[in-house]
Parts: sequence; C-alpha cells; structure tokens
Amino acid sequence: MDTIVDLQIVSKSFQKKMILDNVSLSIPPNKVTAIVGANGSGKSTLLKMIGGIIKPDSGQILYRNDPPIKIGYVPEQTPVFLPFTPTEYLIHMGTIRGLPIKWLKKRIDSLLEVFHLEDERNTRITHFSKGMKQKVIIMQAMLEESDLLIMDEPLSGLDLKAQNDLEELLISLKKSNISIVLTCHETKLLEEVADQINVIQDCRIIQIDNQQEHSEPLNRLVFELPKAVSIDALKHIITYEKEIDAGRRLIELNVSQKQTNKIVSEFLDRGALIRLLAPLHKRENEFFKQF
Repeated sequence: MDTIVDLQIVSKSFQKKMILDNVSLSIPPNKVTAIVGANGSGKSTLLKMIGGIIKPDSGQILYRNDPPIKIGYVPEQTPVFLPFTPTEYLIHMGTIRGLPIKWLKKRIDSLLEVFHLEDERNTRITHFSKGMKQKVIIMQAMLEESDLLIMDEPLSGLDLKAQNDLEELLISLKKSNISIVLTCHETKLLEEVADQINVIQDCRIIQIDNQQEHSEPLNRLVFELPKAVSIDALKHIITYEKEIDAGRRLIELNVSQKQTNKIVSEFLDRGALIRLLAPLHKRENEFFKQF
C-alpha cells in the first residue's frame, strides 16, 4: 500500500442530508494534504472519518498496517479554559491514553523544545495567546509520536506572527516524515506547505496536485460566479488571459500551476463554483468538467 490512508467510495449523511457522496481519496505518506471548500461543505466531516472519530455510511477506509499508523487529531475549536500548565495538561492527556509516565515525561520535554515552549512549561495555559494554545493542542495530538497528524483549520483566528510560526512548524514536521491532513483557506499555507489540494464541492472531491515542476505549467480554469459577486471586484485577482461569458457568469482563465491554488482559493471564498479544471496539455476526456 503506497498510501498511508485510502478512502474508497465513502459516503456520509446527517439527518438525510448528503454531506459526502462516493468520495475517494488517497493520502500519501510524508506529505501535506490540504482540504478546502466552502463552510458546511463537509471538510470537518471528512477529517473526522479519516481520524476514525465517525464512521462512513458506506464505502471503506483502509489504513497502512505495516507498520500500523498512529493518528493525532487537532480539532478546530481550542478549549477555552485550561487551568493547567502545558506539562500538567500533557501528562493528564498522556495518562488517559495509558502512556508510561517515565516515557511520557521525556516525550513532553522533547515536544516543548520542538514547539519552543520550554520557558512556559510552568505557566498556566489560560495566560497563553491563541497561537501558544494552538501549539499545546497540537502537542497533545503528537504525544504518541503520530505518523498522521489531522488538523482542522489550524490557522483559524491566529494573528500574522502566530500563523507564520505555525507554518514554519508544519514545514518542520513535514521534513521529519510526518504525514499531515489539514483544512484551511489561507493561500500562503496552500502554496508553501501543501503537496496536494483537495476541493470539496457538491459533496465530491476535486484533486489538484501542487507540483511546481511540469512540462506544461498552465492550467485552464472556468468558474461560475454567484449573482452577488461583481466581476470588477475580482479584477485584482485576475492577472492572466481571460474570457468572460456575461450571460452565464462564467470566467475562463489560463493560469500557472504556481498560481492555481491561490486563484481557486480566492474564487471559492467568494462563493464561486468550479466548472472546469484542466492542465492544458491533457486530453479532453481527462478534464474535470461540470457544465
């Protein structure tokens, strides 16, 4: 198995509302896989299924068995009130999981060093900034030396410095051969950290490989804009060749692979729908198309 997790034709609904419909997704080892999409599109549901927190209604999720993978999960919402020091909190969480106390203390010392929190080890978490709290929550997910780290909107609500610190941390974790699956909408994180981008739209997944080296570096994109969005308001984003079908509110772009993730993220944030995504050198039947 050349993937660490493999979702095969997975579906999930809540109260008869379809959230994910026949979704297939392969998560490669030692890479960062990003999940993007509009609010309510099913991103968190997908992460919880990958982490084994909830089960799919149909399909199957296969995990690497040799060696078996260990999964750490970082939820979107950081606990508001944690009346502990980082050391106390991490010992508590490790003890719940049955980790040997002697080994656990050494592991916590190592994590505090990696996350640059050694000097705050005896400071109450309630006094921490949101960025520092986020680091502690990530640390608890890594107590068992996780092979796969699942993170739901890890940069949400962080100031610019905290975002930059966390981006550097993610790059460092990636270099240490930890696989990461995360949801996010920050363009910089998608461009600089993610190896693979997966867009959830209409209960399905569209995959974009974030590879810079390519013999034909242009992608063809077609978006349909909602009526509430002005085309003029998007001109600061569109810096490439374009055609506009005013009647159907379609915008067609030829963009570099380097800029594809940024453009897709910007348009999705404004409620646009992807109607076509295709490398220009591909044959017509290999296009993702949804007119």
